[in-house]
Amino acid sequence: MRNIRLSVSLLSLVAAILFVPCSSFAQTIDYGSLQSLFGESVTTAATGTPQIARDVAANMTIITADQIRQSGSRSIPEIISRVPGLDILRSAEYTHDVGVRGYQRAYQPRLLVLVDGRQVFIDDYSRTLWENIPVNVDDIRQIEIVKGASSALFGSNATGGVVNIITYSPLYDNNNVVTGSIGSQRNLIGDVTSTTKFGDLGGLKLTAGGFDAEEFDTPRSIENKLISNNPSKYYAVASAVVQLSPDFQSSGELTYSKSDAIGADHINILERMEAETYSAKGGFAWQTPFGLIKNNNYFNHTKINNKAPNSMDSSWMIIGDSTDLIVSQLEDEFKIGADHTFRTALEYRHKTFNVDMPSVAVNPQKPRTEEDVYSIGGTWLWNIDDQWSWTNAFRYDHQDQEQTGTIGPAALVSLSDYSHSLNMLSVNSGLIYKATDKDTFRATYGRGIQIPSLIQVGWIADIASAGTVLSSEGNPDLKPTVVQNYELGYDRKLPEIFSTGRVSAYYQINQDLTAFSPNWSTRSFSGETFMLIQNINVGNSQGWGGEIQMFGENPSGFRWDGSYSYSRVADGNLVKTQINFEKSAPTHHFRLSAGYTNGNWEFDTKSDYVTQTSMSGPGKTPTAGYYSLGGRIGYKISDTFTASLSGTNLTQSTTNISTYPQVERQYFLTLTGKF
Repeated sequence: MRNIRLSVSLLSLVAAILFVPCSSFAQTIDYGSLQSLFGESVTTAATGTPQIARDVAANMTIITADQIRQSGSRSIPEIISRVPGLDILRSAEYTHDVGVRGYQRAYQPRLLVLVDGRQVFIDDYSRTLWENIPVNVDDIRQIEIVKGASSALFGSNATGGVVNIITYSPLYDNNNVVTGSIGSQRNLIGDVTSTTKFGDLGGLKLTAGGFDAEEFDTPRSIENKLISNNPSKYYAVASAVVQLSPDFQSSGELTYSKSDAIGADHINILERMEAETYSAKGGFAWQTPFGLIKNNNYFNHTKINNKAPNSMDSSWMIIGDSTDLIVSQLEDEFKIGADHTFRTALEYRHKTFNVDMPSVAVNPQKPRTEEDVYSIGGTWLWNIDDQWSWTNAFRYDHQDQEQTGTIGPAALVSLSDYSHSLNMLSVNSGLIYKATDKDTFRATYGRGIQIPSLIQVGWIADIASAGTVLSSEGNPDLKPTVVQNYELGYDRKLPEIFSTGRVSAYYQINQDLTAFSPNWSTRSFSGETFMLIQNINVGNSQGWGGEIQMFGENPSGFRWDGSYSYSRVADGNLVKTQINFEKSAPTHHFRLSAGYTNGNWEFDTKSDYVTQTSMSGPGKTPTAGYYSLGGRIGYKISDTFTASLSGTNLTQSTTNISTYPQVERQYFLTLTGKF
């Protein structure tokens, strides 16, 4: 039956890609027209119907293309760092992890990241390789950030939040842009996007680019072997949308990306990550008498080599893995009367995970984990009256998993013991009250599910290390982590000062968090000593806090964004020992951005002050709070070309921002042409 299901899904994907031209499924929405209609950025991600951010039944912030340009950054984590409640863990020049509301760690598993409806979150360790995402920053229309458990609205693993990246549509937009940058650390960056329109029939968009640089020179103790590695990335994307009839639109996309970077792994040790990914996607949107029916199918393949120095000797530990993901989604959005909007959804996911350890394995072994997830979900938006609206959503996941391939002879259990099933329920509910044209109140609840990673439940490996065999075995008895988030929010328009004020407070409960077991059991097999390492559920954690923000722009060209975020975490004893969320992110974080446009000139600055942090792991000591300042000066040379000078960490040559090597001052000179 598994092979039949897989074959059907593959045929569906291939048929969608061959039958239709290639583009991104998310681009069935004309965001530009909606923005003109509403007078501000609009999202359809939460419920399917157009909404401005303050009307969404979740804590959502939308970063616009103008704000992306004014940031002066080519890095998505640095761009979204302006959002209160997000904290960026930077372990090398191009390697970042994004934490939400106090829950920070390397290989962040709690944040779902999407690009035009396709998951770029990788299921091996449950992580996002930000440096490997195939997207041109100048081709991003907007970035939607959601804080809090949102699995029922956006999908499994959206337990801490969501980053939803929307690029320009080849059908509705005509984005043609070329950008080149040079900078410190020998940075060379180039990106190009070209759009070809076929009248009202459709459009084709081609994007390519990458970077090459030198890593920071700051000391790395045992990781000095990694300093010679220079980070790099190369990518290409082809996408298209075709309007086959007034009621039927088809889409598809092909992507390729290859990157090489240093970064922290899941136990906070620096390693070298060589990643190669490609994807194919196809789908359609069909307006019928029964509602708007959408289909989305995609295939992701990711190959990663993880290389780390062995602290017990002078050898390299090299572990290669590949992850395949096939997704098929079908949904129907329809209305009953004028006040009720419904969305029903079905989804099938097939995951495969293979491990290759030629340099460290002591026994012939090539484990393979396979997983099927079947999901059903629904959303109901009830516009009760002009002031009240209520959104409810649910998602039910059924997971089947099995282990195949070859494992080491010393494994404690057989392959059949790794076959298991899980049933998981996610819920979101949000009540919106528009007291006046200026005042909006929001009360939300989210129950999100974080599925254990493929490494945690299925990987079996025997690795030689200094006379001992480390037997790392998956734990099929792991429970999924359940995150419940309660939140109150208030938005106030302040037209007298051209501003908007925003306040939110939250309380979060995390149950059955997972980590490596601290109790390594030792046993002998065929004259060798084996030490068992295994993931276990380490207990619960609670978090609470909130954010205060004021932002705006006046007709004179001045803009501002100031915020303060507070987050506290209380871990259970074993969680504190193994993960230490309590101190992983700053308790207090102050942000202030300001800018001014005068004719052809743009001036922008961004400053941050954060308090002390600490990460678990060998050699990790607390990091004092720090202040940072960045800025950009842009000049529009002509209607086509803009030049800019930008920099980060401007007030000091190096800054100790985390327990990882210090970050150096950076500056970039950029030339952008829009045609």
